[in-house]
Amino acid sequence: LISVLSALFVGVNYLSNNGDDYHYHESRNLDKTAALRSNTSDNQSSASKKEEDGMKRNNSLLNLHPASTENLPLCSATRISLTDKNSFDETKPTIFTDWSPAALENWKDRMSFIQRFGSHPQYVKGGDVQPLQNARGEKCTARTSTLVDIMRERFDNDESNVAGDVHGRQMKDDLLFFTNDVENPTFMESILKDVSVPAPISQHSAWAGENMGFRVFSAMEQGSSHPFHFHEAAWLGQVSGARLWYILPPGTSKKVVGAKVNGCDYFTGAAALPSGAKACIQRSGEVFYLPPSWLHATCALEPFSVGVGGQGGSPKGYEQDFPVPTVPNEWTEAKERAELAKCSAAVNKQTQTDGSKIEIESVKEKKDDEQQNWKWFDGNIGEYYDKLERDEHAKRNPNVITSYAVHRWMGPQRKTLDHYILIRKAIYEMVLGRLPPPGEEVTPTGEESYPLRVFDGGCGLGAGLMWFEEHERTWSMTGHTISQEQYTWITKDLPEHKFNVRLLTYDKPLGENESDDKYHAIYSIEASIHSPNLSNTIKAWSDALEPGGVIVIIDDFLSVGVSRDDPDVDLFAKSWIANSVHSTTEVADMAEKNNMALVQDRDLGSQYSIAKLNYRNKAPKLRDEAGRVHQGWLGSKARQKLFLDGKITYRMIVLQKHGDISIEAEHATCAAVATSHEDETLAVEIRPTLMTGKGKEGGAQQECLSGWYCCGKGEEYWDDLAATRTESTKFLTLPRELFGDYLTSFAKHLTEFYQTYPADYPGQDNKKGIFLDIGGTGSVASGMTMVTSKFAHFAGPLDYWVLDSEPSAKKLSNAIVCDIDDCPAAQDCSYDVTFSFTVLEHAARPWKSFDTIARITKKGGLTLHLVPWSYQWHATPADNYRFSHTALTTLLQDRGFEVLDVGYDIC
Repeated sequence: LISVLSALFVGVNYLSNNGDDYHYHESRNLDKTAALRSNTSDNQSSASKKEEDGMKRNNSLLNLHPASTENLPLCSATRISLTDKNSFDETKPTIFTDWSPAALENWKDRMSFIQRFGSHPQYVKGGDVQPLQNARGEKCTARTSTLVDIMRERFDNDESNVAGDVHGRQMKDDLLFFTNDVENPTFMESILKDVSVPAPISQHSAWAGENMGFRVFSAMEQGSSHPFHFHEAAWLGQVSGARLWYILPPGTSKKVVGAKVNGCDYFTGAAALPSGAKACIQRSGEVFYLPPSWLHATCALEPFSVGVGGQGGSPKGYEQDFPVPTVPNEWTEAKERAELAKCSAAVNKQTQTDGSKIEIESVKEKKDDEQQNWKWFDGNIGEYYDKLERDEHAKRNPNVITSYAVHRWMGPQRKTLDHYILIRKAIYEMVLGRLPPPGEEVTPTGEESYPLRVFDGGCGLGAGLMWFEEHERTWSMTGHTISQEQYTWITKDLPEHKFNVRLLTYDKPLGENESDDKYHAIYSIEASIHSPNLSNTIKAWSDALEPGGVIVIIDDFLSVGVSRDDPDVDLFAKSWIANSVHSTTEVADMAEKNNMALVQDRDLGSQYSIAKLNYRNKAPKLRDEAGRVHQGWLGSKARQKLFLDGKITYRMIVLQKHGDISIEAEHATCAAVATSHEDETLAVEIRPTLMTGKGKEGGAQQECLSGWYCCGKGEEYWDDLAATRTESTKFLTLPRELFGDYLTSFAKHLTEFYQTYPADYPGQDNKKGIFLDIGGTGSVASGMTMVTSKFAHFAGPLDYWVLDSEPSAKKLSNAIVCDIDDCPAAQDCSYDVTFSFTVLEHAARPWKSFDTIARITKKGGLTLHLVPWSYQWHATPADNYRFSHTALTTLLQDRGFEVLDVGYDIC
């Protein structure tokens, strides 16, 4: 069993940051691996052919007239039997076969389903899975029997479904039967008598023990859809009909996904399938499992396609925490239908022909739309944002800034991060008198840095603070919000950070006691417009600025000549709580009164073609749609109308305080290791041994790297190959001196390094340095048992610490929990030795991993790394790179390291 490992041993200066950290656990003979790949390829080819044949057969399941079979890219989900528990990988989409709940027999068609469950009340929901509402804002309900009948009638009589053609059906026109056991416990209790959670899904962490998640029920008519979305881990068992799934991996950008459309449009060709999407057909008696954060859209292939399943998390997180639906006992079916007629044209498109079918008029725009159904907050901006955040919370991902940078996107790439790039450029130019790094490049941590103090006025969910902390590591960031929900998100949900945030008005930038140092820059993105009095806000900000400091505001401004009393402006001000709608000329006057000057005015609306790209040059209808009744949605529509009418503009202005800026560059000094200048040095020897990592001092000794292979064969195999080689092409031959025993080399260099320490180390203060084991807890995410001290014996006279992205490592007292590619918690120049053992191949961007390693290693410190060069695929949880000796050398030398030793071992 052979694996070739690359090892690198270097001395260091210091530098910047990035990576991923998990241990490998097995190897394969190189020739056998090729044979296995060949056999696997044949099997995959055979499986793909079966899947393709299956898809062709399943085209007959529906009359949706596919544009071509190219609209069904082969399914990437694993297909296994529910009895094959050992093959289930929670990290991969999976279709389980052989599912046989009682429901398959007890209610396999529409009639038997109505007979068993027809009396239960349900919400009538649209394509956005939100209840339809009548003109009074009341959620529409119906008995199960009525809802199922209306869904069937609507499909049977929908002109767009003639010959099964669903081209052009709009998502908002869909009608769905979707509920859960929190919203409708009695109905779901009855349903679940015939459906239990299938094993091995019942052992999944999302549903095992106390993490029960919640159960869901879904019924759709042919051609209905759920558009692309994502959530926690989920499973769905298909009871009747068939469902077409389109799936995309986590992290797929919104640009790739595109606009939300009916999922069946991808099949018919009415909509372009997002790049990389795969299609999977789920039949009756099969269970579809999706890991967390996988994007997915579905299309019902047959009439009355019914599924029962579960999701991780809670319905509240998915905007599905409605009160239990009710229908008055005295209501007849005719009365139910009459009430539903008041809900939406989406319920039933047919005209009345008999007593059971009623005419439903289209919703007409009313003159006083701003008064219809909207949820108002009486000018309370805190409650306004609290409710908005509760409504939208499920869409946020604390690890993805773009998911909570919720201001207006700009440009063809629909970016919300350009605001920060523009602000950084303005601060660099006006305060520092120089240009920033281009685009989203991180300012390197070097010998010269400018430790600015910066204030975010109205920091929202903290996206700007987080972006600047990641890109300008020497800046001291502070932000204010008056929303409790936003404050909770920042302090509880966001990754560990250094910036400071207060639950406080931005009119007090220096805090309640005004004890903070003044700022060099203040910025505000779409927040200054909420100020009760912008003149007072400008004064407060100016007073909090150092001379020469700047205020950068990105917001909507009144166009010249437009009156604040304009009815459209008044509607916008009321619904957006835009208390300070001013022109830039008026703001410039406010600045002059407060010792400032307007030095920059950029029309972002024109520069980024917002009318065309954001609004498609179309004025909105000022009414609530898709159940969005928060007054802010009306405000956004009013803003769009004003922008297209030319009454407001979207701009960035820069105000600079009079006076000379007083800021000096700091010349960073990196702490050095404790080197002895005397003849006597520390007596220490590191043994070239491997330990189990369980218990103190590394646990018990073990002979080999793992239970299935040993290393230290580098020279032996090189000699054997040299003796039997039939061809000696120079550029294919590595020199013998590159081959050796990595463990012996590690021990040698560590011993020599520690022997440079003073003989009395750590001295009178007893303050030891740190040996940092990157990825030191093992591949817990892959199901392995955590190790806590595998290389503690390498620490010698130092304290042993681990750095790992594994959340459970938080319980360790000597752990830093973060991703090595972006770890503010790991302090600059703080570690005598940085070490990783088969970790960096898992990094998404190993060059950033080495940035971090260079930044955190002390001057004169030692860094040692073992990575594979020729080795099997081992996704624990990802596997991305292989490294040659030249690659490792370049990565470290470019970051200020001196390479002491580099080579290969064979295992």
